[in-house]
Amino acid sequence: MKKRSIESDIHINRRAFLKGLGALGVASALPFSLKGADLDYGSIEFDSSVYERNNPQTIIVYLYGGPSELAGNLTNFDEINEKSQNPYPLNEVTATQNGLWRQAGGDIMERLLASGDMNLFRTCYRTVDNSKAHGECTSQAQRGKDTVGGAGIIANLAAILYNKGVITEPSGTDDIGKSIPFVTMEGESTFFSEDDLNLEAFLKPVAFGTGSNNPYIRNWGYSEWEILNRETNATRGEYFDELAQKYNPVGKIRELFERRVILEEFSERIHDIELPDGVTYPENSTFSDRMKLAMNLLIHNEHTKVVSMGSPGLGGWDDHSNAIEEYPRRMTRLMEAVEAAVNHMKAVGKSNINIVVFGEFGRNVSYNNSDGWDHGNNQNVYWFGGTDYMNHLGIVGETGVTGSAGRLFTEPKNVGMSNASYHFQVFSIAATIYKMYGIQNPEILTHSNGVIRDLLS
Repeated sequence: MKKRSIESDIHINRRAFLKGLGALGVASALPFSLKGADLDYGSIEFDSSVYERNNPQTIIVYLYGGPSELAGNLTNFDEINEKSQNPYPLNEVTATQNGLWRQAGGDIMERLLASGDMNLFRTCYRTVDNSKAHGECTSQAQRGKDTVGGAGIIANLAAILYNKGVITEPSGTDDIGKSIPFVTMEGESTFFSEDDLNLEAFLKPVAFGTGSNNPYIRNWGYSEWEILNRETNATRGEYFDELAQKYNPVGKIRELFERRVILEEFSERIHDIELPDGVTYPENSTFSDRMKLAMNLLIHNEHTKVVSMGSPGLGGWDDHSNAIEEYPRRMTRLMEAVEAAVNHMKAVGKSNINIVVFGEFGRNVSYNNSDGWDHGNNQNVYWFGGTDYMNHLGIVGETGVTGSAGRLFTEPKNVGMSNASYHFQVFSIAATIYKMYGIQNPEILTHSNGVIRDLLS
């Protein structure tokens, strides 16, 4: 193929132009018009000493589709199997000593419990708007409050930390690590929804890909096009850099295109970091690929505070059918990735990183005619690491069984009575995250739902 000259390459379509500028990689960081803030910063009690002492960094693993609780809770299994629409295949569902599903990562979870690196909450139980609808429940879970509107948990956190002065704007290319306080490995999600917040550009999520997927690299598709002028050796990349400088006015947009090169180099360095001796992540696993990258990012960039990961790369958890075949394999891969991440943080002496795993709701525990489960309410919350500021509680919450046949659920034991087992709504996950980052009255952001009891030291 004949190489094109710069002059002959002027007539290109809009998508090629955006790809050349790198706009597709940094689009989520572009400023746009917003109405104003929906946070009353004056009413938010913030303790900078807690923030500095904890120095928290968080990985949020959101299991879209509603994960079954059974991987972490087979304590009622005999009753469940007796009342189920169909009997479970008993040779594929066996329990560990703590009532975890052995074939669904149970042995891994037992190791993490024994080492003090995992807390398992069995009674995250929705009592408000129990619609069991994916969209509504995800919206509420990722906003941390009982509403279909408002900013997401990470967007709120970003705005508050910036307002309180503990996260500051980067001052130049040498400050590139400060340009990446919040990261998404799942594209857009409600966690980052701004609603009426007017976030600075650098507080918006930066996208990272796994493996060789660097979202900031220029990929033309045709290597022959790289050199566009044999006499000057001018490259297509240099051409687009010139265009970006020529046509963008001085300000945020030009600064973002200038940062593309730095982000490309930064992403390549993160991908190329070698693991400490003795630390391995399973191969051929999206869970492990993303967890490895997230851990490298948090370990080697103190300015990154939250990394979010979820679908599509982590797969759907809406197990209406073929559950016994698919769900245990998926849970095992997830827990293998988490265990590798815990070993990784220990190997480098990092005890300020925490990993939280949850979804929008739980599932019905009746084994249906399609070999799966329908939507339910009660779900598990798995919280790992963060030993600098998190207590080791082990397993918290007891469940009972309610309903029959196709409408069979678990719920907190003795729910509605004075001796009910401890339980909380999904909104308390948001309250706990806010609190570990120094917000002392997170209930004002979570419709009066408080932090998970006794978890934070």
